[in-house]
Order: sequence, then structure tokens, then C-alpha cells
Amino acid sequence: MPSDDLKKTIQHNFSMILQRRELQTRPGQKKMIAEIARTLCAVEQDEEGRRISAEPGVCVVEAGTGTGKTLAYLLGAIPVAQALDKKLVIATATVALQEQVLHKDIPDLLGNSDLHFTYALAKGRGRYLCLSKLDNALRNNSSADALRDLFQMEIAETGKNDHVLYEQMLESVASGQWQGDRDDWPQVLEDDTWRAVAVEHGQCSGPRCSYFSSCCYFRNRNNLEKVDCVVANHDLVLSDLALGGGVILPAPGDSIYVFDEAHQLPVKGISHFSHVLRLGTTDRWLEQFPVAANRLDQALQDKGNLPDLLSGAADLSRTAREKLQEVMLLLQEYASRAESVSARGETSQFVFPIGVVEPAVAMSIDALGAEFAGMAGKLERINEVLKACMEEEQGEMDRMQAESWFLLFGAALSRMESAAICCLHFSRSDEIGAIPSARWLTFNESSSNPDTTLSTSPVMAAENLQEKLWDTCYGAVLTSATLTAMGSFEFLSRRCGLPQSSACHRIASPFNYTEAAVLRLPRSGFDPAKVEAHTAAITTILPKILFEPGGSLVLFSSRRQLLDVLSALDPVFRNRVLAQDDYSKQELLRLHKSAVDEGKSSIIFGLAGLAEGIDLPGAYCRHVVIAKIPFPVPNDPVDATLGEWVKAQGRNPFQEISVPEAALRLIQASGRLLRKESDRGVITILDERLLTRFYGRGILDSLPPYQREVFDG
Repeated sequence: MPSDDLKKTIQHNFSMILQRRELQTRPGQKKMIAEIARTLCAVEQDEEGRRISAEPGVCVVEAGTGTGKTLAYLLGAIPVAQALDKKLVIATATVALQEQVLHKDIPDLLGNSDLHFTYALAKGRGRYLCLSKLDNALRNNSSADALRDLFQMEIAETGKNDHVLYEQMLESVASGQWQGDRDDWPQVLEDDTWRAVAVEHGQCSGPRCSYFSSCCYFRNRNNLEKVDCVVANHDLVLSDLALGGGVILPAPGDSIYVFDEAHQLPVKGISHFSHVLRLGTTDRWLEQFPVAANRLDQALQDKGNLPDLLSGAADLSRTAREKLQEVMLLLQEYASRAESVSARGETSQFVFPIGVVEPAVAMSIDALGAEFAGMAGKLERINEVLKACMEEEQGEMDRMQAESWFLLFGAALSRMESAAICCLHFSRSDEIGAIPSARWLTFNESSSNPDTTLSTSPVMAAENLQEKLWDTCYGAVLTSATLTAMGSFEFLSRRCGLPQSSACHRIASPFNYTEAAVLRLPRSGFDPAKVEAHTAAITTILPKILFEPGGSLVLFSSRRQLLDVLSALDPVFRNRVLAQDDYSKQELLRLHKSAVDEGKSSIIFGLAGLAEGIDLPGAYCRHVVIAKIPFPVPNDPVDATLGEWVKAQGRNPFQEISVPEAALRLIQASGRLLRKESDRGVITILDERLLTRFYGRGILDSLPPYQREVFDG
């Protein structure tokens, strides 16, 4: 339980915020603050502040829209973190929410309370300029030429325009006008142009680098060690955990995490522990490696151990390439059995049933992984020599040359390590009875860049999150407006591997859903199983229901259906439509809001990416139309593998996985309508299965209590 002093601190500051901002007390917000503080304070610790409880303090709060959850978790967690001498790490899933927390919510809290704490934004290395790589890009030398040779498939060759840009970057950093953050550069930077000068883990020599004292990334990282609260995103937190924790962010044992938009944590957790190996790209890279190694060897003029190490690495690259080509030939037999996953048919996939790879293929890929691991070992020895040259006055080469080479071989080492790890996970067998990993092949037959890709991924994040997060952190808060599926936290708990002692709470929204929104459903005429008829029915009904001035949002589960409906609409009506693929997200929303502000009608056609994370209050969204129940894509390898495994256990994957997932997605999508208590509007779901199929009632009952209307199609 929180101490009396801690309770008084929280209550005093809560009252002060309400008074200064002239806010009404929200019972749900008050309860959320109390439950967070109670859960975090229940963790047992030793005299040095280390957690000794078997499980961390985990508070899971589904807080309906309008609860004021950001203020609740800030006020509930920050005083506790300070009292326990822990760092608070706030992770959001979207940039928009991150910016809101950083630039609005935290300043509001500090400005309207007696709380005092410091905070900073954390970003990954890849968002920062590497001064060593910038220097290398501006110089013409053998290392720079070799770097371009090795990565010509991935990093566009630095052209004249890039050279001018890099000169501008150097001047801006030197003058103090720019701190090396990509997001602060005044113009949009192309990915290839930025990647050539960005910080990367494998290429970073840390304190050994000549530019370490001026390093843009480490300057920011050092600042993180001094603040009380770190604002990051899910991806950065998971990247840090995947590296062991405490590499980029504060150590998990010294941290209390807040995962806002926590409904995305299971999917994010899967992606961060997956592995991909592009065989064709790797083959071309291995072909080029001996050429680049020979060029570097000539520059050494038989000095020290490096010539022998280079020669050995070149030999290993040749044998690895031979084995790789054997694997590529072996895998070609699966191309004829693969299913198309692209509109034009140039990309196809073969998913190994329940993740089980045939023994002959597994043995061959395991042998390939051993080749990659052997080459990684040789590259590691080269890097050790280069590190020594950077530290010693007298080495096999001067410091600056060693730094340039380290950029090259650090990247090469990262590539080979990643390739070896992917082969290991792809070729190994899952433990009997354990949840399997998904394993699949992707064949890209495009004439410009044909390739075969190995992919492997856990089908649930539970095991990795338990090992990397729950077993190591002090405490955590998971919150979102949508965490329960079919009225239960079980779906989230199973996918995230939540500790058994987790405290789960549902806090209702203060919105009066029955008065604010009408949910309209078709009795018949809208069966998604009849694809052409369903598309035609949507095309016919949209002009009839989207006629008022103001904004509307139409969400599709299929890009093909979106395009088919768009092309079939009457040209006059189609002029009111803004399609997601035609604009960037920011430009799409800008054009939409501008049209509504002018008193016009504007309709956004979007896919799943617009079903959450966008805010269109008031007249910007009076009507949300959802084309069909957003069930998971049936050909997704991860979902398919999980479904096969669940079925093999004698359970029903549709009921256990597809229906709860669809319910969560539908809640998120329908939630785009009501963003403020004053909002009013209509939600139309053009899928008769909600009324005609056995699972429809359960999905409908999981939605907020909108007023319902049924219409004839």
C-alpha cells in the first residue's frame, strides 16, 4: 500500500490540477490513479531497492475514451517512481500520442501541480547522425569505396546532391544549429540518403570513436540517465529488451514501464523477436565481399595480422556462398507449391505447416547458419584488431583509418550474425507441446530484383515478454481504451504472458454512448463471402448514407475492395473521396479537415492503419462506415501457424483467436467516431454476419452500448 505521505502527495496534486484547470472530478480517473499506485507500491524490495517479489507489480487498466488516462498514469506512477528511486519509462505506440505526452500532458502536469521531475524523449540510434560516417561519406578513400561495393544493393551510392546535403549537415552540426536528430532536419530525408550517415549498433565504436565527445546519439543517451521520466515508443523499449535491457534505456530492474496503447503490445512483441534472411541479396553481398577485402588488403601492404584475417574472411565468404546457392536450389521446389500474396502475382509464400520444416531443408539451413557463424567469428576478430588500433597510438594502421574500416566490418559482422541467428531459428525444432514458431518462404519473382526470403517468427509474444520484461522489470502499467476481448482480459493476458498476479481493471467511459451514437446494421444483402455482390452493395449504399456536410470515414479490410468500390462510384460522388494510398497520412488529414472547415463534405477511404491512432473530433467525423468484420488475414503466416497449432490441440482457432481479434479491431475502428463528450454520429457496419452468425452477438455485445438500428439492404 502507498504510504500516508505518498497518498497525500498524490491527492494534493490531483486536487490542485482539477482546481487550476477548472476540471470536473472523474471517478474513473481517480480510481485509475489509486489502482496504479496501489499495485506499484505492493512490490516487495530489499534494502537496496531491488525487487524481491516473485513477480513485478503489473497494473492493467482498460480506460474508456474520455477517462483522462494519460493524466491518471502520470499522477499515479511518477510520485511512486520517485519515492522508490526508479525511472519511469512511458512507451506509446504512435508518434502523435508521444508528442502529446511530451509537449502537452507532462508540461500541463508540471505547470499545474507541485510535482517536480525531469523528463526527456528517447529515440533509437537510427534517428541520429553518425559524425564518423558523415566524415567517411565526405572523403574519397579505399574504405569508402569498399563500403559502397559491399552495400550497393542496400545503400544508394552517394551522389553529388547527397554530397552537398552532407556538407550542409556538417555545417549545421558544427554551428550548433542542428543536434543531429533526423526528425529535426528541415527537409524530408530519403531513407537511403539518411542510412548512409546514421548511427547503427554494429558500426558504432562508442568511446573509441574520435567523435565520441561530440556524438549526437550519446549526448542524448547521457541525458536519459539524468532524468526521472523517459518518453519512448513500444519499438524502442522492445529493441532495448531484445538486447538484454539497459542498453538504450534505463535497466528494467530500475524501471517502471507505462505502455500506453497497450493493445498493440502483443503484435509489437512478435515483430521484435522475428528474423528475416533475404537469400538473393545475401548471395550478391557474399559475391562482392572478396573483391572489397582484396582492395583493403592491398592498402595494408602486408602489415600485421589483418591481411591473414582478411584472406580468411574472404575464403569463408566463398564457402558460405556455395552453401547458400545449394540452399536456394533446394528451396526452389517450394516455389511451385507457394500461394500468391500480391495482386500482380509476383510474390508468393509457402508456410510450413505448424512451423515444422522438413528434415533435409532444416539440416541444409542449419549448415548454412554454421557458415555464417564462422564468418561472423572471423569478422569479430578483425573488429577486435581495429578496436585496438583505435585505442593505441601504435597499431597496424592509424586511428582514422581504423575507424573507417570499423564502419565497414561492423556492418558486415551485424549482417552475418543476423543471418546465422535466422538460420538457427528457422532450422531448429520446437519443443514438444510448446507453442511453435512460424516458418515460411517468400518468393519474389519481379524481374528487377528476384529474391527468396527465409522468415521465422514467434506466433505469440508471451514467452519473450515474460523472459525479457516481466521477469526483469520492477513494475509496469498497461493501458488503452481497448484491452478486453469479448468482455475478458484473457486474450491479452495469454498473448502477452502477463504475470498471474497482474491487477486488471475496467474503467467505463464517461461518454453516454446510447445518446451519442447510432450503430446501424444490415439485416441482409451484405454478405462478405459473396465478394462481388458485397462490393456492389457497398458501392450502391455509400452515396445514400454519406450525403450530409461534414466528415466521414470508410474503413476497408481489403485494399482490393477499397479500389474496386472507388472505381465503381459515380464520378461526382468520387470527387468527395480522399483515398489513403493517394496521400501521406498527414496530408490526407490536412485535406480532409480543410474541406470540412470550408463547409464541404469529405470522405476518407482507409485501411486498418486508419482504424486507430487518428483523431477526428466533431464535424471531422460524423459517420464511420466499416465494410466488414475485420477478421485476421487468413494467409498471414503467423496467424495461420497459431491457428493450426490450436486446432491440433483439439480447440477451435476461429472462436479462440479470430473472433476475439476481430472484436478488438471493431472496437478500435468504431472508436474513431466519438473523441469528445460532445461528439455525435453514426456507425454503420456493412456486414450481415453480425446478425446472422452465431458469433455475431458476442462481438456486438463487446462494443459500447450504442443505440442500434437494423435496416434492410
